[in-house]
Amino acid sequence: MNGAKQRARKKELSFNIDLDDIIIPEYCPVLDIKLIRHVGERSGFFDDSPSLDRINPSLGYVKGNVRVISARANLLKNNATIDELQKVLDDLIKCCG
Repeated sequence: MNGAKQRARKKELSFNIDLDDIIIPEYCPVLDIKLIRHVGERSGFFDDSPSLDRINPSLGYVKGNVRVISARANLLKNNATIDELQKVLDDLIKCCG
């Protein structure tokens, strides 16, 4: 939560969420992988770690605009447009069937 608050401040985004606004599901709603909190493990990036997502990035960390998804899903949707993601999907379908 502190990381989100710092990112909001750095990016000059709104922030008004509380811990009660953050619900960690058992599975990532995007990739349907089990979410695992890697507490006490080596530091680094884990695809299956819970990650706070801004549904509409321009609105900031505000009530109703945050959800928890996997770190992998959040990385994939980080700054790609829908058009870019569709092109990647179309290419994967064409190449890999």
